[in-house]
Amino acid sequence: MRWLMITFALCLGALGPALAQLSEVQRVGLQVALAEFHQHPPVQWAFRETSMDRATETPFPAGIFVRLEFKLQQTTCRKKDWKKPECKVKPNGRKRKCLACIKLGSEDRVLGRMVHCPLQTQVPREPDGHQEQQCSRVERAGEDPHSFYFPGQFAFFKALPPN
Repeated sequence: MRWLMITFALCLGALGPALAQLSEVQRVGLQVALAEFHQHPPVQWAFRETSMDRATETPFPAGIFVRLEFKLQQTTCRKKDWKKPECKVKPNGRKRKCLACIKLGSEDRVLGRMVHCPLQTQVPREPDGHQEQQCSRVERAGEDPHSFYFPGQFAFFKALPPN
């Protein structure tokens, strides 16, 4: 994962000032999300992050959960060249609105990931229940299933001491 940070540091200037506000773990999460996005067969052009709407991170015993909401826009490059700083955003390129949920363990090891980037021309809406369920699964990745307590999951009765 160190190569990921080095590559990201080189591209940071080309990606815009919005990324400068991200923490290091959020930047790693964004890099993982962009790599995942560019691996999908329907994607043929490189996309560049144009804005970061929301970025949060939550520590867990197994690692750090990162949730990112951001926008992408098509560039002049093919998808295999998505990391190259010379890839400029096409003014009329396709736009995507993304939700990425990434769980990073020690040494930036990816424990879970979910990246959803529909075309921005589709009906705009909040992330639906399916994406939220996937995001919750990523959030719990690598955690001990017994460490999460949900109301109603367990019921215990402790008797009062005898008089």
